Formats: sequence, structure tokens, C-alpha cells
Amino acid sequence: MSLLRFVARSLFAGQFIADGVRAVAHPAEIAPDAERLTSTIAPLVQRVVPAHLASSVPENTETWVRMIGAAQIVGGAMFATGLGRRLGAGLLTATSAAHLVAAWPERNAPAAAKESARGDVLRGAALLGATALAAMDTQGRPSLSYRADQAAKATGRRASDVSDDVSKAAKSLSAKAEKKTKKVARQARREAKKLGKKLDAVTSR
Repeated sequence: MSLLRFVARSLFAGQFIADGVRAVAHPAEIAPDAERLTSTIAPLVQRVVPAHLASSVPENTETWVRMIGAAQIVGGAMFATGLGRRLGAGLLTATSAAHLVAAWPERNAPAAAKESARGDVLRGAALLGATALAAMDTQGRPSLSYRADQAAKATGRRASDVSDDVSKAAKSLSAKAEKKTKKVARQARREAKKLGKKLDAVTSR
């Protein structure tokens, strides 16, 4: 990883890490803004996870704030250092989506509240787009799907080559067997002629 990439990633991830540290250390400051989000997420997660784990899903808003903050710290560190870069960017994408949902004003909110929330919504949307792009960035290297496709094609070509070789070998063996059969047949005819001549000689005496 080049120095420029490391610096750029560190600057980008720094805000997420700082927000994550604040969320983990002081969740009560963020909980009021996140309550609407967590009240929606908790029941959804409880329905998705297996029944025996549903009771373990936290419902406390501060707990969710800490969890999202921890995800920001881990994702930011992974993205900045390049260790699990795309996975880290994926974590940041998930947390950005959560923040965007939390910042989005309710439908029946006053016009003034919607206007004041516009800046946070636009910032959240911008970060969501940036983290999504970072999660898909392969740094010019072929993606896993492309490499898998190329490997499948290469395997297909090798299989085709093997099939052609086997077909050529089979044709060669068939041609050799046919030649040998013809040779044996000619020898059998010659021996039969010789035997016939001997029999004619014996019977003519």
C-alpha cells in the first residue's frame, strides 16, 4: 500500500473512528437521536435471527449505540491499515446506512425540523456512497467474480484439450487396431491359400 493511499484512508477513516469512540464512551449523548432507529432495528433483528437467539438481541438504545460505535472503530481501523480493507469498508457502509436512517426526519415532522436535518441527511448520504465505493474498490485488481469466471473458463479449456487428446489417442488406437486386423486377415488368407494348395496336391495323387 502506497503512502498516499495510507494517508487518504486514514483521513477518511478518522472521522468514523472518532465518532465510534464517542459512541462507545458516551452513548447517552447519542441515544436520543438513535432511539427511533434502534426501536426499528431491534424487532427486525429479533425476527431474522433463530428463535433461541432472539432473546439475546439487545433492546436498549445505548447498547445499540455502543455496538454501532464499535463497528465504526473496527471498520475504520481495518480500512485505514488495509488489513481487511474491503470488509472494513463494508462495516463502515452498514454504520453509514444506520446514521442516515437515524438522521432522516419523520414524515410528519415540522418543516423547520426537516430543514435543519437536511445537512445531516446529505452528509450521511455522501458517506454512504463513499463507503460503498470503497467496499467495491479492487485497486485495479480483478474482482473475485472475474477471477472465478476466468478460472472456470481455463478449466473448461483444459477439459476440452484433454478431451481432444483423448479423442486423438482413441482414433490413433482405432487406426492401429484396424491396420493390425487387416494384416492378420491378409496373413490368414495367405495361410488359407497355402493350405488349399497342399490339399489339392494331396488329393491329386
